[in-house]
Amino acid sequence: MNKELGPEGISAAVDATEEELHELNSLGMILESKYTEYKDARDDIEDNWIEDLRAFMGQYDPEVLAKIQSKGERSQVYVGLTRTKVLAAFSRITDLLFQPGQKFFSIEPTPVSKQPLVEQQLTEQAALEIMQAAEVVDPGLVDDLIVARMDELKQEIEEETERRVDNMEEAILDQAVESNLEGKMKDAIMEQVIFGTGAMKAGTLRVEKDHKWIKGEEGFQLVYEESAFPEMEAVSVFDLYPDPHATSMDDLRDLFRRHIIARQEFRDLKDFPGFNEDLINECIEMNPEGNHDEAQHEKDRRQIANVNDRSAETNKFELLEYWGSLNGYDLQDAGVEFGEDDDLAQEYHANVWTVDGKVIKAQLNPLPGGIIPYFIFPYEKNPHAFWGTGVPRMMRDSQATMNAATRIYLDNVALSSGPMVEVNTDIMASGEDPTELYPWRVFLREGGDGNQPMVRFYQPQSNSPALVSVIELFRRFADETTALPSYTHGQTQSSLNRTATGISILMSNANIVLKSVIKNIDDYLTKPMIRSLYDWNMTWNENENVKSDMRIVAKGSTALIQKEVQSQRLLQFLSLINNPIDAQMVDREKLLTDIAKSLDIDPEEVIKSQKEIMDEQALQQAIIASQQGGQVDQVPNGDGMVGPDGRNGVAPPNGAGPVGNNGGLPL
Repeated sequence: MNKELGPEGISAAVDATEEELHELNSLGMILESKYTEYKDARDDIEDNWIEDLRAFMGQYDPEVLAKIQSKGERSQVYVGLTRTKVLAAFSRITDLLFQPGQKFFSIEPTPVSKQPLVEQQLTEQAALEIMQAAEVVDPGLVDDLIVARMDELKQEIEEETERRVDNMEEAILDQAVESNLEGKMKDAIMEQVIFGTGAMKAGTLRVEKDHKWIKGEEGFQLVYEESAFPEMEAVSVFDLYPDPHATSMDDLRDLFRRHIIARQEFRDLKDFPGFNEDLINECIEMNPEGNHDEAQHEKDRRQIANVNDRSAETNKFELLEYWGSLNGYDLQDAGVEFGEDDDLAQEYHANVWTVDGKVIKAQLNPLPGGIIPYFIFPYEKNPHAFWGTGVPRMMRDSQATMNAATRIYLDNVALSSGPMVEVNTDIMASGEDPTELYPWRVFLREGGDGNQPMVRFYQPQSNSPALVSVIELFRRFADETTALPSYTHGQTQSSLNRTATGISILMSNANIVLKSVIKNIDDYLTKPMIRSLYDWNMTWNENENVKSDMRIVAKGSTALIQKEVQSQRLLQFLSLINNPIDAQMVDREKLLTDIAKSLDIDPEEVIKSQKEIMDEQALQQAIIASQQGGQVDQVPNGDGMVGPDGRNGVAPPNGAGPVGNNGGLPL
């Protein structure tokens, strides 16, 4: 059972007396212990993420690099195929979701939209009209009047619902633009492709502080304003620690988020409602250099990014943000206020912030239904597992084998690029340097058996063809395991079907796995995130004309399927009308334009307009007529009339230029 909060949406922690500090620390230590459990359960996943990040950055794992370097002067080349595949997947997903002029979501009225206030007002109005009509109209007609008026009432309610739905969609789109939601979603999708899982936060209340200049009696004055705005934020999966027993967002019951912030940001928390100022001051006094200890994954990420250590201390503070269910007694001890009728033995959805085991903020979850405002979405979902699988993990074995085969290939090419030399120094003349080798080199020898050579050459065997076959084999394996064929990101092959229909079929087949990825984004990110923004507007938006009974529709996977079907149908239709009789009955320019759009080709760049075609035909006719010494009738060029020389004007007699211009085209 959730306790409804006031407009502030916050139950603040009480002033920190000595006894209450002990109570606050009690809940804080409980949460710290739970966080440690969740953190330890995620260690293996973190190791996989770091490996995937190194693969994306084209770097070897430290243990692999140490083995390579221990073998002396060997090649250390890394084949950057993982990065190519990741960027190809990221580009295809984002291009599909964020197409120009199209929305990746829509808001529609529910099949039976409910407008209690509007319906009540219109019903009262209809009843009044019917009562007034009953006094002057034949009573036998009252029933018909009631039926007709109720039909009109239903139509008015539907129109009002449509208007409110449009207003809500416009409001969310405006908030998305203001918060750069598209850019933040792209950041989360990039992590989804690399690590197998992405995350966003949305729907919580954020107070924006802005300023503007207002002209007064004494000139312009700076005025600060605060406004409520829905939170929209991309969150790194490295900072999220969900319940290790959860296998999906559907059964996720609680979650920690780790915040690493600067001293000033930590101090500024005192200005936000609900944060305990005394405890924040105490934490700053006890930790003047900050309390942040770098986790292993943070050190690894800095090393991968080639960021050197400058100091052992980061001068930052580490906070834990908890969302989940807690016992009512524990929350009451932490300062959350309950009503007299509330059963403290129950579990309540809460939001708690801790620093070093101290609760600096505790409140009941202000969101409808007690939802957790974090949306975690997989690239490819694994059965019975919370975290997904990304592109680097899918092709890890192929990438490792290609790297090994390429290193061997380069070492073998270098070794077989020239002969190996054996020199018998016992019979070599003094002063001769056997390490100097060049064409027409003459070696001097002294004594020894004349049949015994002083210098012998050995040519190492080249295994390049076999190694190239291995590299190519595992490149194809990478295509198969990631479902990202090389032709989808620009590589051409001799066996590739280069016809429009053939390429369309190949791209359609390549999108089979991509459909599941887009569906995951729709189900685990777009729908719940837009629903949270809808809930925020229903709660906080002061414009009553945006509030209605609605449902969210994610359009990512739908757009992909519609695009494929439309493209295939257009190409089939084009092949059916490829005959003189049917072709003259079809607007070919419009058909080719639609086909180009379905194949992501700009029709304005590749298709000529009717005006351009007519201009070219007119100019060609004029040139032919002038060369044959005849005349040509005036023909339109889109701007006026054109003569045989291709210039505007009336067609002149043979040998004469246009009117007002002596001379003409030479015969």
